[in-house]
Amino acid sequence: MKFKLFFDPKSGRPMRVACFMSGSGTNVRKITEHQINLKKSPYEVILIFTDNSESNAKNIAKEYGIPLEVNDIKEFYHGKDIKDKSVREQFDKKTVELIKKYDIDLIALCGYAWVVTKPLLSKYTIVNVHPADLTVTEKGKRKYVGLHHVPSMKAILAGEKSLYSTTHLVTEDLDMGEILVISKPLKVELPKGVTLEELRKPENKELLIKIAEEHQNKLKEVGDWKIFPLTLQWIAEGRFGIDEKRNIYLDEKLFKNGYRLS
Repeated sequence: MKFKLFFDPKSGRPMRVACFMSGSGTNVRKITEHQINLKKSPYEVILIFTDNSESNAKNIAKEYGIPLEVNDIKEFYHGKDIKDKSVREQFDKKTVELIKKYDIDLIALCGYAWVVTKPLLSKYTIVNVHPADLTVTEKGKRKYVGLHHVPSMKAILAGEKSLYSTTHLVTEDLDMGEILVISKPLKVELPKGVTLEELRKPENKELLIKIAEEHQNKLKEVGDWKIFPLTLQWIAEGRFGIDEKRNIYLDEKLFKNGYRLS
């Protein structure tokens, strides 16, 4: 079956990437540093966008000399219902207007705190990194979805021996997009004397969250910060494609569950 590349390097220029961030922007740094360290990078971060005027975006943009655009979501939502999807779409329409002049090929969600909607999804290829192995399913649904520390917490409670990061395409359904790359494993290590049975007790929820957050921070180093820049590099090199049935191809080979780093 014929497939279409996400980006064709025969265009004669690097793939133009916009990094969307809401907080510290560590993934933005790693993606940009990877670009700098490559002798001839196939991609270029040409824009940093943030929904949070108090984020670290301004500092990162200044440090690397990258243009910055801000659409502060708190200001936008002032007096509006944050759960109203139509308002979210209005916010994304405004974002599209702000960034369209940059001729963007791909958006990388780098700790971006909001679900993106049709105005952005219909115009751009969008990629995210998720702190869990999205190939794991239960009753036909992805098991370790969610925001912040929730995926790591779910995996630890399920008795997983290792945690993984996954890069995937972004769709309207949270964490349900097509899988691209899966990281090397991070071994789950509980504190001495702590058992899963104890962590499952409601009174130990704070301890569980603390352990999940500690693992997730370690996972960033062996997972997120490795596979996110690599995924963008491979897309920019013309290695990833997708067909009409949304099957993913890497180097013209069908990959139903992504490429797993060994």
